[in-house]
Amino acid sequence: MIERTKDRIAPYAIIFSATIIVYGLIYMFAGSFSPTSNNWYNSFSRQAARWLDGYLDLGEYIAWLEIAVFEGRYFISFPPFPSIVMLPFVFFRGIDTPDHIIALAVSLLSLAYAYKIAIRVLGVKRHAMFMSLFLVLGTNYLHVALWGSVWYLAQNMAFLLMLMAFYYAMTSNKHHSWLSLLLMCAAMGTRPFNAVYLPVVLYLIFAREGKLSFGFIKRLLLHAIPAVVLGIFFMWLNFVRFGSIFEFGHNYLAEFVYDAYGQFHVGRVPRNLMRMFFNFDITASPMFHGFAFWLASPIFISYAAYLFMYMIKSIKRAKNFSTTASRHEVRMIPVLLVLVLVHILAFSFHRTLGGHQFGSRYTVDSLVAVYLGLLLILKRMPQGDRIYLNITPMLFGLLLNFYGTIDFLQFYFG
Repeated sequence: MIERTKDRIAPYAIIFSATIIVYGLIYMFAGSFSPTSNNWYNSFSRQAARWLDGYLDLGEYIAWLEIAVFEGRYFISFPPFPSIVMLPFVFFRGIDTPDHIIALAVSLLSLAYAYKIAIRVLGVKRHAMFMSLFLVLGTNYLHVALWGSVWYLAQNMAFLLMLMAFYYAMTSNKHHSWLSLLLMCAAMGTRPFNAVYLPVVLYLIFAREGKLSFGFIKRLLLHAIPAVVLGIFFMWLNFVRFGSIFEFGHNYLAEFVYDAYGQFHVGRVPRNLMRMFFNFDITASPMFHGFAFWLASPIFISYAAYLFMYMIKSIKRAKNFSTTASRHEVRMIPVLLVLVLVHILAFSFHRTLGGHQFGSRYTVDSLVAVYLGLLLILKRMPQGDRIYLNITPMLFGLLLNFYGTIDFLQFYFG
């Protein structure tokens, strides 16, 4: 039993150790930034503090935060789920919450769930360890993993929530369905565009059941109750603050109020797609809008390469898919591709593609789906040790984002 426990814990010890070494080097070279540094961009803690005092608005305008002004009142303009997470921290510490420590904890949990998904799909521990490190350290996620500012903490939390939602939809335990749906709702209440991946969670739950039936629909509706309750809370909060169940406040930021085209507009799509695909100014930091997402996160390159090879071989290999689980996995591969493309297209409608950043911060939200898609392809095309060919894009992503993150944090904490 002791040996089994050691065998189960060892992969986590290895990937955590590797990640903490990289994080430690970032802390070492990133100016005065540390896990205990003060966080001036603590919007979620400020909102949680006002909730505990019985108010929905901030009561004052804070110039360095993104504040929505609506009917003479001031509100935090971001989706609210992170403020729910911050409630116990605010209860004990006020608005001086340990945001960077929370960001660190969230990132380590993300690594753990990335490994859990990989070991479930691939079944080989060393491969699962490598792929989880690729996702967390070798992509632009590294850039958002440690800073507890409002923008980065939201993406960090949404990243974890998506990983957890996918994982609990994939386990063999049917009772995990309620948790998966609740986590998916929380991810949508942190980064609303993540709603594009709700079909993935629903289909994974369906795949676990094996067949569509009245009993399945009944169980799904029962499992959805906690998620529906949370979603109703989000809609109520939006309505009582802004008069619309779909408005969380961003449209009332000055930059969008005074823009003739508002927050989203189809006319921005061509320019933003060019930026996301073909801006190669990878040394500019900090910068607005970002550069090519597939350079910032080379896992996209690996995904595209494996997807291309998979598509070439898919017709001949289709005869080998005999089990129900295999058929569901095969169907999921093109679904994930379509949803990722829809997600990236949705970003291109936005006015800014994000403020100060290194890399392509918005597209970090797509990485979890890309990761799952890549794992499913790797399972269908067994690699053996050839999987380590991905070490080249991984190291490129690690070195690029390591440099960019340090340079970025030095700008704010130098």
